Amino acid sequence: MNNENRKVILQVNQKNNANETELDLINIFSHMGKKKKLMAYLLTLAILVGAAAGVLYSGFEHMSGKGSYARALVTFQFEGIESGISPNGSAFDVSMLKSPNVIQNALTELGLDEIYTDSVRRNIVIQGVIPEDAVEQITTFEKMAEKDASKYEKILDVSYFPSQYIIYLYDDGTFSPRELTEILDGIIVSYRQYFMDTYANTEVLTVTSNLLSGSDYDYGESVDLVKTQIDIMLSYVNEKLEEAPDFRSSQTGLSYEDIVTALQFVQSVDISKLSSFVESNALTKDKNRQIEYYEYMIRECSNKISELQTQLESVTNTINNYEKDPVVVVSSSDSTLEYGEKNEYYDTLVNQKISLNKQISVQNTSLNEYYLQLNSLQAHENANDQSQYDYVDGLLKRLDTTISSWVTLIEQTTEEYYKTTLFSNAVKASVAPQYYMDGGIVHIAKNIIIAAGALVLLVLIWWFFDATKTEIGEMRRREEMASDEE
Repeated sequence: MNNENRKVILQVNQKNNANETELDLINIFSHMGKKKKLMAYLLTLAILVGAAAGVLYSGFEHMSGKGSYARALVTFQFEGIESGISPNGSAFDVSMLKSPNVIQNALTELGLDEIYTDSVRRNIVIQGVIPEDAVEQITTFEKMAEKDASKYEKILDVSYFPSQYIIYLYDDGTFSPRELTEILDGIIVSYRQYFMDTYANTEVLTVTSNLLSGSDYDYGESVDLVKTQIDIMLSYVNEKLEEAPDFRSSQTGLSYEDIVTALQFVQSVDISKLSSFVESNALTKDKNRQIEYYEYMIRECSNKISELQTQLESVTNTINNYEKDPVVVVSSSDSTLEYGEKNEYYDTLVNQKISLNKQISVQNTSLNEYYLQLNSLQAHENANDQSQYDYVDGLLKRLDTTISSWVTLIEQTTEEYYKTTLFSNAVKASVAPQYYMDGGIVHIAKNIIIAAGALVLLVLIWWFFDATKTEIGEMRRREEMASDEE
């Protein structure tokens, strides 16, 4: 076979294409082959140096805290999280997970000094996980935007509120990998307790549990105080009964329905007994001061009724003058259908009117009671016996004990309800904290491959251009020899 037929030509333009030089690639590869042993040493050296550089860079990442970290996946499950709303109706702020109090409590539980609080806080990064439906919307709009650039604006309109967050605690060299993992786990546990303390609100009734223990109140005032306490407790428990009608505490053995029934019994029997005895006997520690108290409460009730009636009149006028959206009637031979848009504002006005009427009714009842008590006290001329005082003091003491015990039972029942039912999975570490050494072995290997690969590529490029340079030199010598022979 003719050698000319085996040539692979590389054409090189020189001096603005004035001269053209043709290089034989086979000759270039031949020159490369002559340095195979040298290149084998150079490639081996490049791989070793690249590996060392990759390891050193991984070490730099570790020392600077940019590569090693403890990581956990935290999932929030409670009503409103999909809209970014916390259980109490405010905007949910996941950054409280790295608040100083949460971190301090975690460090204290682990027996670590609180001086590390700021250092730990600086190294925590919270990253939200985009929900699947938001990802689908963004993907759809991106495909639409490929054809119409104006669709990119729709991507900005996509709003989402993550229910999952990846928590990173970067390693700055202060703690060992095991300690870093324990700290992150402790922070999640501490935040879970903070969440319960903030949103469970199990101590809401404690404030009212010991108000009868002092002697600063007259008997009429004590009766009002006890009634108010029971009303607060019943309102709270009725709210929980609506939330969890079937819940029964394993600790107290009570359901919310049991508690409501018991409190209503205390209200209708024990408090009624106290109230009727104090009222019928006009029992007081200071008659003049008690008269002043009833007169003050009568004025307060009257003013409140006037205020509520003004509000009621305003709401009523608004309702009467309000035009609701028209109803469209569609009739056929078989049926008649009515279509009308739901008017939330009008419904709100109606609910306000109902509420105001109820409040006025309650205030009128209280007003009448205060008038009766005032008239009874003013008409009473006989001095009270000590036995009557002792009897009422005994009733108040038993009521104080009863109320305190029911407050404790309500709080215990509610705490169990929150922990085992309502907020049982409100804050959960879906993936437990784990330590990642510079991203793991894969990351270190990646650094090594990148560094070694770059050096190997440089050696190969140098090898090819060195052979090309040699071939160009020999080709010119051949051309000069041919020119001399002519």
